Amino acid sequence: MATWRERAGDPRGVDELVRVALAEFDLSDEELRSATGALVALQFRPTREVLDRACELCRSADADERRLGVRVLGELRDLDDPAAALPAFVGESMEVLLALAATEPDTDVLIEVARAFGYRRDPRAVEPLLGWRRHEDPSIRFFVACSLRRCSTQDNEAQVVDALIELTGDEDGAVRDYALFGLRELEVDSAEVRDAMLRRVRDPDDSAAGEALVGLARLGDERAVAPLIERLQHPDSHRIIAYGLDAAIALANPRLLPALRLVEQRLGERPDVSQAIKACTEGR
Repeated sequence: MATWRERAGDPRGVDELVRVALAEFDLSDEELRSATGALVALQFRPTREVLDRACELCRSADADERRLGVRVLGELRDLDDPAAALPAFVGESMEVLLALAATEPDTDVLIEVARAFGYRRDPRAVEPLLGWRRHEDPSIRFFVACSLRRCSTQDNEAQVVDALIELTGDEDGAVRDYALFGLRELEVDSAEVRDAMLRRVRDPDDSAAGEALVGLARLGDERAVAPLIERLQHPDSHRIIAYGLDAAIALANPRLLPALRLVEQRLGERPDVSQAIKACTEGR
């Protein structure tokens, strides 16, 4: 896989990168492995030329070109500190993205806008994101769940948390999963947040259930103990074993030890299993 320096140093011109990126935009993950990475090269070139070209694409009559323009704007990054992955040209890009959010008729373009807001990390995105939390398209609701926490500030946190709580009850498992993840990452502790997580500890979506268990456990809520024991004892618990062990370590509750011993018998000696057993043996 190319390094950020290699991506930033792609010798192709902007027009060529745009042409190739349009052709590669909808490739499958398997096909992308042999693709040229033109889109990523654009995102790793935070120049005025790339910004202007992306803004021009966002004004195109062609929906695919607008999608590409949004994808480039969303992930233009400041390369002064690559590890921080800070966004570049936030003001200019948000002006274009907010205008599209208010006027764009194409759902596929709106999906890209909802996605891009998360990478911009700008609180101005919260208003349109909140307006889409009940959108009929699950992909838009998914990116609302993904992006809201990244745009959260002290001033809008209550609105963001309320929306994420609502999305934990979404009909789509992936939306519920990321709404729960968002609540966990925000580290907000309230009765409403805890109850939302508790409602999902037996979610049919394994990842959503895992996020709910870890979130509730990290808040120190012992109502997570019983469903966590069920999950650890289930023969298919390997699908969420990482979540289960994280939750067990956070709870550090001796009641979990019999279930953890069963996990140890199934999986053998593993550092994460040993850590969970140690935590629950020593208690809080």
